[in-house]
Amino acid sequence: MASKASGIFWTWVHSSTGPKTTHFWAPVCNWFFPIQALYDWNRDPAKISKEMQCVLVCYSSLFMRWALRISPQSYILFCMHLFNATLQGRLLIRRLMWESSQQKAIEDKPTN
Repeated sequence: MASKASGIFWTWVHSSTGPKTTHFWAPVCNWFFPIQALYDWNRDPAKISKEMQCVLVCYSSLFMRWALRISPQSYILFCMHLFNATLQGRLLIRRLMWESSQQKAIEDKPTN
């Protein structure tokens, strides 16, 4: 049994998507984008860059499709971009909700 598992492992290591290729290491390194988004999860919305979040959502949305169109398909890259687009989108929503509440507070402020 261990021999079969070992054979499967070494087949993967030497495959076109194994750790000897950029098809493995590029998606692994890209995981730092969603890790940073998790780090920013509770950040003050005033410090979240609306423009950067828009760019990251668009970037990940485009590369999700690309990850499935290349040969060999990169499911690691697809999952990373799906996770990143979701997290960055949530940060963008937080920023937009904060801006809306700030605008409402200015409008509701009584004038003397």
